[in-house]
Amino acid sequence: MKPTIRPSALRPRFGRRLLRRAVAVGLSGLLVAGLAACAGSPDPTPSGSTASGPVEGGELVWAIETDITTINPHRNGQDKANPILSNAFSPYLYRNGAGEFEPWIAAGYEVSSDGLQVILNLRDDVTFSDGAKLDAAAAKLNIDKVSDPAAGYVTSIPGGLRFLESVEVVDPLTLRFTLSKADIQFLLFLSTAHSSPLSPATFDLPQTVLEPGGPQLAGVGPFTIESFIPSTELVFVKRADYAWAPDSIAQGHPAPYLDKVTYRTLKEGSTRTGALQQGQVDVASDVQPIDAALFQDDARFQYLRLFVGGTPYAYYLNISQPPFDDIRVRQAFVLGADYPAIIASIYQGVYERAWAPVSEVGPFADPALDGWAKVDLDRANQLLDEAGWTERDSDGVRTKDGQRLTVRNPSAAPFIRESRDQLAVAIGAALRQNIGLEYTFEPFDLGTSTEQLDNNQYGLFDNSYGGADPVTGIDLLYFSSDRTRGFIAYGRYDDPVLESLIDQGRFTTDLASRKATYLEFQAYVTEHYYVLPLYQTQDNLAARSGVHGFTQDSGTGQLVSAATVWVDR
Repeated sequence: MKPTIRPSALRPRFGRRLLRRAVAVGLSGLLVAGLAACAGSPDPTPSGSTASGPVEGGELVWAIETDITTINPHRNGQDKANPILSNAFSPYLYRNGAGEFEPWIAAGYEVSSDGLQVILNLRDDVTFSDGAKLDAAAAKLNIDKVSDPAAGYVTSIPGGLRFLESVEVVDPLTLRFTLSKADIQFLLFLSTAHSSPLSPATFDLPQTVLEPGGPQLAGVGPFTIESFIPSTELVFVKRADYAWAPDSIAQGHPAPYLDKVTYRTLKEGSTRTGALQQGQVDVASDVQPIDAALFQDDARFQYLRLFVGGTPYAYYLNISQPPFDDIRVRQAFVLGADYPAIIASIYQGVYERAWAPVSEVGPFADPALDGWAKVDLDRANQLLDEAGWTERDSDGVRTKDGQRLTVRNPSAAPFIRESRDQLAVAIGAALRQNIGLEYTFEPFDLGTSTEQLDNNQYGLFDNSYGGADPVTGIDLLYFSSDRTRGFIAYGRYDDPVLESLIDQGRFTTDLASRKATYLEFQAYVTEHYYVLPLYQTQDNLAARSGVHGFTQDSGTGQLVSAATVWVDR
């Protein structure tokens, strides 16, 4: 066995373009564990703290857009819910912005030289909120529950457990995991709230209570759940005895400062903005671009942008049928509109154009791809002529053999956010005018959109997938030949070369090897025009000026939780 834990500088990797923008709009308000580190600041004190330091106590009300239907960490797969779940459920490991893993509720871990065995050593001081002690038997019970379909309690994040063959209790604080493949997704699973163990007594609850979750769930996080009304309100209260957060996050103070945190789901952006302006809430997430200036230019508030890891918001072109089975049409689609100008117009400078298929947060994006798909209308039109789309109908849309050059995107309405529908309309107008291609964005209910996607009745699929590492999103979005891995791989690539690169990036724990592989992967999918990255995904939030201590997870780019936040009293 050899240990794979290495010291981390906790410096999230941002391109210089993103860093300049981040500093300009106020991210200097984050702890050094967050963005302040990338500016090279040695000061670990939260920006805005007084000479006497952070203040203990107080309450916070936080408006969110996220529709939380379950607070059970094993059941909730929403990216946006991760920072909220982390208030009550801490993971075994912490995956930092350098791509390395640090202990959290684990004391350490080792990976065998062939990557097929992982030894996990637990801390001896971790307790569940019901007073039970975390030991290897409790951890094994949780892993058994979430990995066994027969148990009727299967995690919503199954990818990391796909190649887990067995889990064994070695001693009261040690577990041995045996894998059939050296799978980096398993370590990533251990570094998310989705792996966080529940007290053994929790599993005695009826399924009707266990699945949605609530105050009866006993976890190992910095807060406990006081109350939960699905899709409406979630209230956490402080665990004063919480002592096991990594010091790179906790900065010497693992227990929360706040006594209580209330999250309220307010679906409309204007409602969240109004609630913050009127003092009904202290923090508002998912601030609309049109509202950013309201908080940037008002000393009573602060406005924060946090660039998120994983994969950016992008269009995945369906190459399995016309017109995108022809690379010339795919290339024309990518070159046929001034996407940076459209994004700047829709988002008013609040969102950045993404060029690489992997987020600039973390160690894997390829900065050499910046500008790889600049608008070139002459070349785009030439390509469509060469592809045989030489005629035009009365609407100005190109035709070939009586068929219109049309691309459909049947998008699921519940997942439309961040003005993506408006962005699509603007893109469609530009493509029709510039090259005679008709692109339509068609919102449907989830069932209808899924049916059309499964029945191959579309031209492209739009998606972003957040996380500390792009490996999960890449599997889901590109691995077309195995739908148990690529169950949203609606580009339908079925490309053995592509899937070989995906496997090389996944089935190793060697960071240097993974970096090299992901450079090859990104070059391949852009050279083949499989994907059109559009904008770097981010979390936008505003808060009153008296709220301090927001800490960014250097791996995911999201906030860690509310545990480091404190308020003026």
